[in-house]
Amino acid sequence: MRFVRVRAIAAIAGAGVAAVLPAAAHGGPRADYRQVFTTPVPGKSTGIDTQILYKHPDDPDAKPIPVRQEVFTFPRGTRFDESVVPDCTVPDVQLQLQGESACPPETWIVGGHGNTSMTGFPGAGETAITVNGFDFGSGRFRVLGGAEGFPLRFIAHGKRVGRITTVEVPRTPGGPPDGEGALRRIHNLSPPRSLGRRASVRTPRKCPSSRVWTFKVRMTFADGAIERNTHRMPCRRKRRSGTGSRR
Repeated sequence: MRFVRVRAIAAIAGAGVAAVLPAAAHGGPRADYRQVFTTPVPGKSTGIDTQILYKHPDDPDAKPIPVRQEVFTFPRGTRFDESVVPDCTVPDVQLQLQGESACPPETWIVGGHGNTSMTGFPGAGETAITVNGFDFGSGRFRVLGGAEGFPLRFIAHGKRVGRITTVEVPRTPGGPPDGEGALRRIHNLSPPRSLGRRASVRTPRKCPSSRVWTFKVRMTFADGAIERNTHRMPCRRKRRSGTGSRR
């Protein structure tokens, strides 16, 4: 199953996604944000590609102020179907101790692609982290993360209501100036999942006249600051066939 996950992530991260991604992310003082579906076609089963670069507002190369909560609002008309992916219901402590093998393979919904964090210790730079998410039922999910090769793992809890998804980011130990670790680079990829004609995530039925679907995020940080970012993904409108002239 590990190979299948890697292959699914690689497929999303390849040329197919690059073709629909806008050239640049929307940048704010604390985060660069980029979120898209893996297809620009309306009404189709889709995956989700989420990228965030967290930055310190006073020094973009320094350890960011830790984020506490991420609230994502998907484009109007996005449809989710809870019945497509089964649930992993093992206790948090089992998931932390056993790792991703604690959940049935079919409950896996998202994986990281080059994610990193920063501790803030002098000379430490960025640390690669492994990220895997699993469905938890009733619109809930859990994202298991931890430094690569390090046995200590952490769980972020998520909840989706309608087209709004909220992720609560746990505190992790780190260095100065706050004694915490901080997320730095996030690139999470969810492959399309279907069951018969049902899709776990389906793009809106229509591409609006603006020819873009709008994704939004609200991020709350450890110092109480809130940053809101928006990303617009081009979508494909249906061509109207010519009717010709009538006599």
